[in-house]
Amino acid sequence: MKIDLIGHASLLVETEDCRVLMDPVFFDPFCEGLNESCPKRTVFPEKIPDFDFLVISHQHLDHFDIRTLASLPKNVDVLIPQDKLIAESLVQLGYKSIYPLREFDKVRIGSTVLMTTRSEVRVPEFGMVFADSSGVFWNTVDTYFAPPTIQRVKKDYPHIDFLLSVWHISMEGKYQYNQSLSFPFGLYGELFHLISLIQPSAIAPGANGFKYINQSSWQNRIVFPVTRERFCRDLETAFPELKKNIYTLDPGDVFTIDQGKYSYNRGQSEYAQMILDDRECLEFSPVNVEKNLLDGNPENYDLSKMKSHIAEEIEINLLNFITEYKDLIFKEHCRWSVIYQLEVIFPDGSQKWFIDFSQDKIKVEQGRNAIANLFSYITASSLFSLIEKKRDWDYLLCSGEYRTFQKVYAINKLGIIPADASLLKDPLELRLSSQYIQGNNIKLEIEKWGNTSQDNLDTEEDINPMLRIGNLLIKKRNLKKSEN
Repeated sequence: MKIDLIGHASLLVETEDCRVLMDPVFFDPFCEGLNESCPKRTVFPEKIPDFDFLVISHQHLDHFDIRTLASLPKNVDVLIPQDKLIAESLVQLGYKSIYPLREFDKVRIGSTVLMTTRSEVRVPEFGMVFADSSGVFWNTVDTYFAPPTIQRVKKDYPHIDFLLSVWHISMEGKYQYNQSLSFPFGLYGELFHLISLIQPSAIAPGANGFKYINQSSWQNRIVFPVTRERFCRDLETAFPELKKNIYTLDPGDVFTIDQGKYSYNRGQSEYAQMILDDRECLEFSPVNVEKNLLDGNPENYDLSKMKSHIAEEIEINLLNFITEYKDLIFKEHCRWSVIYQLEVIFPDGSQKWFIDFSQDKIKVEQGRNAIANLFSYITASSLFSLIEKKRDWDYLLCSGEYRTFQKVYAINKLGIIPADASLLKDPLELRLSSQYIQGNNIKLEIEKWGNTSQDNLDTEEDINPMLRIGNLLIKKRNLKKSEN
């Protein structure tokens, strides 16, 4: 069995007996101009061979693309969920052989069987199992599959060779409906429990190869809480027996199954090609939604001085501090394998560093780490003010010039355990703590605004001090006032 990833959820599956084109979206942008493929790709529709079945998993426009469907040959059998809108649209496009399927319906051609799988999300939709003598491939697409569905699939197919799994716990609409933007620990943990019930021999993260563009691009900060790299790392942790059979598919990649043997050929598809891996734009950062962090540099610090001092603070002083207190202050960071990502926003751009506490020898490295799980963002001028003891953390928080969030957890095949965020403070905050600042900014304010002339410092002795009796303070009546 051969699987070509055309992009996002678009697949061409070739079994021993047939070719199946599933959820074809060939043109960018799609979804009414809101989305495009990510990573970027180019598709060669003219090179796609004749196929026997066209499968539409559901009506969402990143799977049901009218422009693409209009361009395809109409003399194929079309397999769809029981969705009147999809059926009527296909008829209008000129398709004749349309077959609405129920959950766990089967289609057989030769030795190949296609079986729909149930989704707990009640938009009419299905996943699909592809089976022939070479193996069994389950494409879950966007479906949320529950234990009864897994039992039903494994009744017919006890061994799943390859699982193309839902993985990203999409968070569309959370911001718009005033719902939590916190990392979805519960759902993500449940997903790993479900994968443990399937027990696939090989696995890859499935449909999620798109980004928001233009006026909707701000959603990239909040919709995709897990990076593909993090999901694969978590799979390795939860299922060490799968480590050699965890794959990542980009547009243009080809995966083959042959009786327990797997072949992964990057960029070998004739029908699609990845042209740019631009997934960094999908960085989950709910504290930066809509209003990105900008450094107005209100104190007019010298830019070159800021850059050199900040680099020294992070790459030398912070590293030395962590090394010295690794087994004390940073014990929990190490225990939870924290990967700390720090982004400093300068007036002319930003710079990133990361620190991997899971390593025996901790070091500070420049750049982005795709599996980071503790994130901090700070303007350069605010960080410089901390270093110079001119501002404190209250100022940074109230000004909005510092933001942080975490998605730290332990994971295994039974689920997920979120870390106690109170034990995993920002290393920068621990290094430049309020004890480090020691009220220096208050002293500066006093020097700036206080009148320290000797005349004002000379005061009369208090002739009527309060008396303390246990935990009670008593003020005597002012005799001068009583005399008046």
